[in-house]
Amino acid sequence: VIYSAWYRLEGVGAATIQMATGAGKSYTAGYLAKLLAERGYHVYLTAMQLDLVHQLKEFAEKWDAPMDRIHAVTVQTLYRRLTGRSVAEDAEDEEDREAVSAYADEGEMTEDEFSLFQNEKEVVVIMDEAHHVPARTVKEVMSAAGGGWALRVGLTATPWRNDNRDLEIYAYTGVVVEPRITSSFLIEHGFAVPVEIRVVKAPRCLSERVSGAEGWAKELKALIECEARNRLIADLAQKAEKPVLIITNRVKHAELLGKMVRETGLRTAVVTGAVKGEVRKRIYDDLRDVRIEALAATTLADEGLDLPPLRTLIIAVGGRSKTRTLQRIGRLVRPYPGKKVAVAYELEDPVGFARAHLQERLKLYKTEPYWRVVYY
Repeated sequence: VIYSAWYRLEGVGAATIQMATGAGKSYTAGYLAKLLAERGYHVYLTAMQLDLVHQLKEFAEKWDAPMDRIHAVTVQTLYRRLTGRSVAEDAEDEEDREAVSAYADEGEMTEDEFSLFQNEKEVVVIMDEAHHVPARTVKEVMSAAGGGWALRVGLTATPWRNDNRDLEIYAYTGVVVEPRITSSFLIEHGFAVPVEIRVVKAPRCLSERVSGAEGWAKELKALIECEARNRLIADLAQKAEKPVLIITNRVKHAELLGKMVRETGLRTAVVTGAVKGEVRKRIYDDLRDVRIEALAATTLADEGLDLPPLRTLIIAVGGRSKTRTLQRIGRLVRPYPGKKVAVAYELEDPVGFARAHLQERLKLYKTEPYWRVVYY
């Protein structure tokens, strides 16, 4: 993969690397950064998430990269320095707004680093989770790098978009190089654990049929506030193999579920965009050391996090996004001592948008031969 990306960089100056979660994107990004920095480039390691930026920098350090030429900074920080505005203010569509609202943390950047980013011709931008590239704000950052002459590398498990703007990814970070590393490829070769997706019937929480955007908002509110459904989630967490990650798309829901799971006696933490990056890092470190048994989180935890001990995922509220579906299941597949299979729980609601969204996710799960879907 690194050879193919290097060949593309030498030829056209851009390359997109597709690697499923657990394949070692952060290792790859760190090693590429080392190689490029050793050849005199200033390498900017960037992502939408501050936690992930820290992780990329750590892997560059592990490879003994010349750190005076490595700059780890979020897209948000770069965009604010370029425009004086925040990414959240200028996000152009619902998917981008939801992403940047979760990834609100901005890192630090010196004047010298910013000057080099704009004016230095020997600049490389390596962006993790490159499926965010089609956002106008991200494209503006990419276009400004090295005065428009920067080399660009994108890494992602999912080089496509629900809004069919895949070509914009390739336009800014290059076509996808071969080989493409899928989750089933990793499982087949012993680099990841098999996945069992358990579909559990959920209680009815909606008293009437709804339609349209207004209807989805009403349904979502009913699901989040449904005592019986939330209790089912807490019970699943209490009985599941630990550690367990519970994902929802609303901050208040994550906080409520965290409280309910904590009441079952589990050591529990909550991670949302309202929790500062350094605090989140401490929580993730605690989970890696298995000092935390359960983590309730927003979609902030969908991307990039390296949490090998995770054994169980509960999707409290999902969606139909192909990108996020594969990303969140990917949190589970990293090998860990004693971990034979990773289990993901999906809730099958009787009616409504949530049921329809689940059917879309199930179709996607079935495209991975080593992901098994079981109905309970």
